[in-house]
Amino acid sequence: MIKKIGIFYGSTRGKTEYIAAILKNKLKDNPEIFDVSNGIEKIKDFDILIFLAPTYGAGQLQEDWMRVMDDLKNTDFSNKKVGLIGRGNQGFFAATFIDAIRDLYDIIIENNGEVIGSTSLEGYSFEKSKSVINNKFIGLALDEMFMMDEINEKLDNWIKNLGN
Repeated sequence: MIKKIGIFYGSTRGKTEYIAAILKNKLKDNPEIFDVSNGIEKIKDFDILIFLAPTYGAGQLQEDWMRVMDDLKNTDFSNKKVGLIGRGNQGFFAATFIDAIRDLYDIIIENNGEVIGSTSLEGYSFEKSKSVINNKFIGLALDEMFMMDEINEKLDNWIKNLGN
């Protein structure tokens, strides 16, 4: 049976939305894509979820994700696998690099979901991040200063390793 993939993103200035669109084109099985500013009720329709969220300010979750947090806390993630992609700036916000996806991670785990797609810290330079567990990022970390070819390479490698 083909597993249905849903991509959910929050984006204020369009950068995370752009990365979500690139991801959609890279994935097989025709994933569907949703802006969380329109709600998250479709989460229930998918076996595999990918959440994309930028980190703002001192580690805050993007505003559209903030608006759906109560709904997210009431979502049953049983039998769902969730991959996380965080966007941030490891230079200017070295002490809160991609912190926002930790908020999503905690809810998924508390509500019986499985988070997939942890990645290596190699090649990054930051002070600390709430999104590091057991010396790995809990998802894919994308620095907003990365060049497009580097983003594409990181997405390709992450997709390849999702099943492991």
